[in-house]
Amino acid sequence: MTMKTATPSPGTDEMRSRINAPTPAARMGDRLRRARLMAGMSLRGLANALDGEPSHTQIAKFEAGDACPDSKQLARFSRVLRVRPDYFFQKDGLKLETVEYRSQTKLGVKGRKRLEELAYEFFERYLEIERILGIPPEPLPCVDLTQTPVEEFPVAIEQAAKNLREAWKLGMNPIPNVHVMLETHGVKVKTLAHEDGFDGFSAFAADGDLRVPVIALSKRWLEKPEMDLPRFRFTAIHELAHLVMKFPESHSHKEKEIWCHRFAGAFLIPREPFEERFGVNRVKIALNELIAIKREWGMSLAAIMKRASNLNLVTSGRYKTYCIVAKKNRWHVNEPGTWIGDEKSSRFEPLVLRALAQELVTPSKAAGLLGISLPELGTRYTPLD
Repeated sequence: MTMKTATPSPGTDEMRSRINAPTPAARMGDRLRRARLMAGMSLRGLANALDGEPSHTQIAKFEAGDACPDSKQLARFSRVLRVRPDYFFQKDGLKLETVEYRSQTKLGVKGRKRLEELAYEFFERYLEIERILGIPPEPLPCVDLTQTPVEEFPVAIEQAAKNLREAWKLGMNPIPNVHVMLETHGVKVKTLAHEDGFDGFSAFAADGDLRVPVIALSKRWLEKPEMDLPRFRFTAIHELAHLVMKFPESHSHKEKEIWCHRFAGAFLIPREPFEERFGVNRVKIALNELIAIKREWGMSLAAIMKRASNLNLVTSGRYKTYCIVAKKNRWHVNEPGTWIGDEKSSRFEPLVLRALAQELVTPSKAAGLLGISLPELGTRYTPLD
């Protein structure tokens, strides 16, 4: 008798995965919901923008996966929601874990969700082009402070900032471009249009076993570069601190913010060069001194003085006097001195153009990844052949 080789049955986990896998309609519905949230629209708002066809109840059915929009409806959704057409057909693999905001933002739940979706969509494209090019992720060091006594936090955080500088081979000099530095070391950064109450947030974007550190920052700091670039730099490193340091669960949001401030100051100006530049046991301080440090290190006067206070280079009374003078002169609105530097990063676009040149993606795919039209892609891409 001829024996037939039995086909192995799928394991329990695989079967469960197949059973629980979302249907094409459900995946498309979820993508439609995300696009609507990115646009900041309600179901009725989207229906009104489409002149009532389809209705908000029909859109709700689409989002729930109970029905599928046809090609004409998808084209209209794409146009009104300002996403590329293939956006609705992509599989979700990315998830933002534990989003930490720069401060107790005044944004409501709807506002936060919209910003997170806008950042999510960019990070999704960023990771896709790196996968296409075979660029491996760079692990981010983690500093576990969960068992560290509170009284040891200042020393531990100073050391954490110093260790990270050493790991990234930054030396003890000023960092010329924080944005580029972060992306060079695997931290994805997205700047978002300014909204009141939003400075920035950080998270890990998870895709299976892959966890990628991501940071979103308000463009407000870039709109007046002569004044706000130091704030952009500080906010970026503050968000990095949320990603690098693991705090005790008992710590409040306010306590975490204080320690992330401390890390940002220590990372931007390490203790040794700062003490040499600022001096110790200072009683009187000239404004021009602070402006000179700002120009060299790219930190605001407020952050410089807070750094001096943290390191006990000035008395609490002297620091309080500075705060009074700063408030009286509204330096939080228009601070003296400028930092002449650049905080632009162009890593993402060259990666897409590189994949296009190597014929790893089509022109249409490249335009979609960049979020531009094919004619505009033609103005940015000039093959040398």
